[in-house]
Amino acid sequence: MSTQPLLVAEGLVKIYPMGVRALDGASLTVGRGEIVGIMGRSGSGKSTLLHILGCLDRPDAGRVWIDGVEVTRLADAALPAVRLRRLGFIFQAHNLVPTLTALENVALPLRYLRPRPANPYERARTMLEAVGLGDRLHHLPGQLSGGQQQRVAIARALVNNPALVLADEPTGALDSQNARALLRLMRRLAQERGQTFVVVTHDPVVGQVCDRIYRMEDGRVLATAAG
Repeated sequence: MSTQPLLVAEGLVKIYPMGVRALDGASLTVGRGEIVGIMGRSGSGKSTLLHILGCLDRPDAGRVWIDGVEVTRLADAALPAVRLRRLGFIFQAHNLVPTLTALENVALPLRYLRPRPANPYERARTMLEAVGLGDRLHHLPGQLSGGQQQRVAIARALVNNPALVLADEPTGALDSQNARALLRLMRRLAQERGQTFVVVTHDPVVGQVCDRIYRMEDGRVLATAAG
């Protein structure tokens, strides 16, 4: 496994209208295969940081490297390919397509890969089985509970085998049993595939599975601690 960090962020600054400074020099480094938690009070900058790390927004200052590529220097037109091939996203809002089944929702990212995988629906089925939804493959989102929809979104985030998974409160809609199952899956993927997870959370149970925890305050990343 490479010793090069999978993710490096240096001096990130983000200022919103009316002078609101969401990030104020935030920096962090995450190794390949690590599970890192980000904790802090509401308004501390956690979600803004996650959006910038995920190439969904640009900082006003600072730099980000993902897998050795300085993504903050890339043109806007190049960022969708980075998000598709290297990143997975788990958001609090499930963002599922309501007219597609669970299987079709999970397979959706694979349709945009070039070359397209030979068996996209088989990969999607395997991922849904991994999150305990093998019996819900052909259900529409409206036929699933909130926790089941969250697990579909998790399977979709992982189906491309991304190098970096960014998760915003991934256990928020899950009961304790499914939350523990998700954490076991994250640990297994980190160990077996070298996938890296950055998880924004308030859940102390999530904190226990993290290798390290960053704490945020007033847009700054504070010293880390073991999970």
